[in-house]
Amino acid sequence: MKTKILSLLTTLLIVCLSVQLNAQNGNENEVKSTLEAYLNAGDINDVKKLKPYLHDDFRVALYDGKKDGTSILDKSTYMSFIKAKKFGGYKRDTNYEGIEFIGDHMASIKVTLTSPGKPTLKNFYSLVKTKGKWQVIQDYVTLIP
Repeated sequence: MKTKILSLLTTLLIVCLSVQLNAQNGNENEVKSTLEAYLNAGDINDVKKLKPYLHDDFRVALYDGKKDGTSILDKSTYMSFIKAKKFGGYKRDTNYEGIEFIGDHMASIKVTLTSPGKPTLKNFYSLVKTKGKWQVIQDYVTLIP
């Protein structure tokens, strides 16, 4: 009897962990897909494609090591920089270094973006899921010399 109960509890635990892992993998795929679409829109300077991936409260926090200071750009300023081609305009390779979830509606993604002949960027993205849709709410970035 004890063996059957132990076996049942073990099976139940495995099923629960499997369900949780599958849900996490689904969320991971969703946030990566959102981030890739966001990055691609910037890479081609397409504000129309970019806008759906930006939360209403989106901002960029840019740390400049040379000035030892941070600049904050709001959503409209960032989109104007993309449109004017001050930012973006070239394809970057994305190296995912970590994804963390805070509950079911928030995620933090650490990436390094590289492109030949361009500065390497270290980014920490914050994404939020509202109405079933992931959006980038913050892009914290620094240039790596």
